[in-house]
Amino acid sequence: MSRCIYCMALVFLVAGNPVWSDIEPETGTLIVNVPNLQSDDGDLRFVMFDSRKSFLKNPVRAEIVEISARQGSWIVEDLPYGAYAVLVHHDVDGSGKMERHWYGKPKEPTGVSNDAPSRFGPPKFKHAKFEFAVPSMTMTISVQ
Repeated sequence: MSRCIYCMALVFLVAGNPVWSDIEPETGTLIVNVPNLQSDDGDLRFVMFDSRKSFLKNPVRAEIVEISARQGSWIVEDLPYGAYAVLVHHDVDGSGKMERHWYGKPKEPTGVSNDAPSRFGPPKFKHAKFEFAVPSMTMTISVQ
């Protein structure tokens, strides 16, 4: 009986304590730099994924960034700590879609976090993912 009362008191203490209920997940800022672009034409299209299951299907964040001096940067604020993968596409012709060869390979420059290899198809999430667990992180992605 006393164990039951103790457990109930603990539940009420934790549930009623504003310190416990107001805890927000830790977040930070991610800066993704893309240097050495072929031109200032078009824009950069970024997409971010947070799992193998969502990879290349359902991004958790996406943004279009202007190019200046053959480079661009994407600043992602309030990003919860976790594992992510980022893909970037230089939409040279500004069509809003990735132009592809008849066999599927992108015609326009693309890049992936960790410079993950893409042999015979798109890169794998396990190769592109990185751990984000600091208040501020900067990474560079090369496009080819």
